[in-house]
Amino acid sequence: MEIKKSAQQYIDKYNLNTTPELLMKQFQLIIELHKDFNKYLKTEKLNQKLEKMNRSQRLLEKRRLFAEWYTLNNQNKKMVKEILIDVSEMVFASTKTVQKDLLGNKKTSTF
Repeated sequence: MEIKKSAQQYIDKYNLNTTPELLMKQFQLIIELHKDFNKYLKTEKLNQKLEKMNRSQRLLEKRRLFAEWYTLNNQNKKMVKEILIDVSEMVFASTKTVQKDLLGNKKTSTF
């Protein structure tokens, strides 16, 4: 019950329109995505490449890889705008930043 109480405090603190149960489901989804993404990094042997980078480059590259991976996995299920919003919420970056990650930092108009 302590987790439910903490979830309610989080909801109250950030004035979210959700329930502790829905919030826990959302966190569980993010955890599963994280596990799937780490499996992807291992199977594609991208971890070795990432380990050779300095920390800031590694984090930026990992964010870019996650944005690409998530987009590929959801392109037939969701609209592009929804994907950009989802990724931005998961990686704590703006949708514009996620868009730049996906398009290789080229200047473009927004979707």
